[in-house]
Amino acid sequence: MDFARLKEIDLSTASELLGKVYAGNLGMLSRYGIVLEKGDNLGAEDFTQVEGDMLRTAYLDGGLLMTESGSLPILAGSCLGGGTTINWTTSFALREPTRHEWDRRSGLSLFAGHRFTESLARVMRRSDVNTQNSVPGVRDQLLERGLKACGWHVDVIPRNATGCVHGLECGYCGYGCRHNAKNGMTKTYLADAVAAGARIVVRCEVQRVLTEAGRATGVSGRVRTADGRTVRLTVRSRTVVAACGAIHTPALLRRSGLTNPYIGRGLRLHPVSAVAGYFTERVEPWSGDLQTRHSEQFANQDDWYGAKFETGPVHWALPASAFGWESPAQHAADIRRLGHLSVCGILLRDRHPGRVVTGRDGRPRVQYELSRYDAKHLRAAMLGAAQVLAAAGAKEIMTLQQPPVRVTPGADGWLDDFARRVDACGIDRCRMALISFHQMASCAMGADPRRSVVGETGESHDVRGLFVADASAFVTSSGVNPMITIMAIADHVARGIAERA
Repeated sequence: MDFARLKEIDLSTASELLGKVYAGNLGMLSRYGIVLEKGDNLGAEDFTQVEGDMLRTAYLDGGLLMTESGSLPILAGSCLGGGTTINWTTSFALREPTRHEWDRRSGLSLFAGHRFTESLARVMRRSDVNTQNSVPGVRDQLLERGLKACGWHVDVIPRNATGCVHGLECGYCGYGCRHNAKNGMTKTYLADAVAAGARIVVRCEVQRVLTEAGRATGVSGRVRTADGRTVRLTVRSRTVVAACGAIHTPALLRRSGLTNPYIGRGLRLHPVSAVAGYFTERVEPWSGDLQTRHSEQFANQDDWYGAKFETGPVHWALPASAFGWESPAQHAADIRRLGHLSVCGILLRDRHPGRVVTGRDGRPRVQYELSRYDAKHLRAAMLGAAQVLAAAGAKEIMTLQQPPVRVTPGADGWLDDFARRVDACGIDRCRMALISFHQMASCAMGADPRRSVVGETGESHDVRGLFVADASAFVTSSGVNPMITIMAIADHVARGIAERA
């Protein structure tokens, strides 16, 4: 398929044609599958790779969503294809220990079983996950150099990308790939669905799941048309699949009248931070393939709770929002040498949850703070990240605390001094720059309706015909970038629906 937009329904025309019949609502029988997308249908010309443009266009709430305390920003895709359009293509399957943990916690026999293994394998094939396109830029070369010098684990990251144009523009794929190298949903499963007759409606905010006699019968919502009008929308269907993400799926269920007390509970966010290093050599951290090397050296601190090391592109938003403030002169100096900075990113597998609370206005609110247990793992990973950067040749190391801890590695006792100053500054609420790229587990799968929201098939315990097929169905945090696991759950749910049809 070429990079042209997927065909969508033109509601500005259809609503006028059908309005007399449906009294201002657009009603559609579910003869074909219908995909309702809150965001827009973006094409190559929309991927400007300018941070402000793309955050506003392709991210949930313009990239400004935060926890209620303001301690943790939340980034999530909000466009056709969702996170697969703007993520960093990192494609890990769920770890075997985590699969067994999920079965133990949920009372299911799904995740460690053959059926879920098949779903994972099918998704990897359809997404063409490979390592041939994981060419390390300078950031990842430095990460690999430091890890090897420490004698620690390092490996290649598999990615759902083919035909990457390696170089400057690859660092901007978090704002959409202009070269059509990402094998995201618009290029794979959504394209398959459209070819099979499915219809797509974009700029559609679903407000409620419609039910009759305890069974889902469709959804209602509103659509912002291309000409700026708002059109009411009703879709009638025997099956409704909620895939609004771990922030908005619980809000949709609450707005629809579901009262299960576990809706919104169990939220995990994979808090992410980093330790930065300044190098003599030029890094240009905004360029190069997004992520190509990783380490699990600190991932198994306690029964596979801990932190992964990965790099990530550094654009101007990171120093603007995450660098601790010391003075105008220091900030200017840091910006002037940004081309020599690299980061050792820390992705934390959080054990202790937050929650999504739905307000009277129907909007979700995120309540989450880093627990002491998880902060202990973050601290250990920060000390490890400093050692990696030092081993890679960093001349100065800096934390993303407020104010930042800065050390010059190599002197006697430098790591002990670093640890002491990190502890003195603190990594609790608003003392440490954290961000969430992955939101999970707010409508968890489980066998017991008193302790979960959906069952093994993904169907709601409370409403027949209503399924959840996104990261909110996770049992806990995944501990790895969750895209492949999300898609495998969707594959599992879809296969079950088709088999029972």
